[in-house]
Amino acid sequence: MIRSNTVFVQLFRYGLVGVTVLIADFLAFTAMLAVSSPGKYLIANGCGKLTGALLGFVLHRKFTFSWSQRDRASRQFSAYVVLFAANLAASTGLLWLLVDLGRANPFIAKLAVDAVVIGSAFVVSRIWVYRAA
Repeated sequence: MIRSNTVFVQLFRYGLVGVTVLIADFLAFTAMLAVSSPGKYLIANGCGKLTGALLGFVLHRKFTFSWSQRDRASRQFSAYVVLFAANLAASTGLLWLLVDLGRANPFIAKLAVDAVVIGSAFVVSRIWVYRAA
């Protein structure tokens, strides 16, 4: 029997939730760019990240890290907000570097940046946000 708190099970679940969150984030990003000027990609990134974060908190708490958790939802949400702020700062900074300085396509740059940010977020989520009891 495979336990739900193993790293491999959580990585698999994190991937499933991550794809869902990434799609929600990317759709919000695309919608914002469609209704605004192309130069507003950083604002669109913020809207996408916020959309994904709200969905991600609930799905990660209930599905990815569905073990007996040490902390209440309010403490986890506070930790998740800190993680979200760090992810938003990192993704915005990297996106700016790639698009403004590197002249990359905003859509491709966003996918590349999200791959880096999502990987580090798994580690922080497992160790700090959704700590096991």
